[in-house]
Amino acid sequence: MKRKLAWIGAILAGLYLLTAGPIPDPIPFIDEGVALAVLLKCTMFLGYDLRKWLPFFGKSAKSKPTCNNGGIKDVTIDV
Repeated sequence: MKRKLAWIGAILAGLYLLTAGPIPDPIPFIDEGVALAVLLKCTMFLGYDLRKWLPFFGKSAKSKPTCNNGGIKDVTIDV
């Protein structure tokens, strides 16, 4: 049941993103950013990672950078 809802969400979000350009706001309270986030989350649930084609969306939270200076973070003080 969850997979069916994810497929429906991905299809509806994809169709909304395809029609967002030519048609002026079919649903005004849903922004294109929200539709993109829904599309990405649904496809990630289904096992497809579309973030590799969207460099501005960021990478997965699985690979966190480590600090090389013993845990002390660089601090910038602006006076």
